[in-house]
Amino acid sequence: MAEHPANSPRPEVPQGEAEIATAAVARALPILPECAPGVAANLALLARHVRTMRGEPA
Repeated sequence: MAEHPANSPRPEVPQGEAEIATAAVARALPILPECAPGVAANLALLARHVRTMRGEPA
């Protein structure tokens, strides 16, 4: 796994309806309305894992 350079910004996991929609559009990934709650829940879990891996408080 490649290390993240110390001087470059850390990528963040999109959170919230607007951020998720923007990220999905930027990647041409359609999110069906009935799937949006599950996508948001999975991204919230991923963000928690990111914080854990970075040693940040949950």
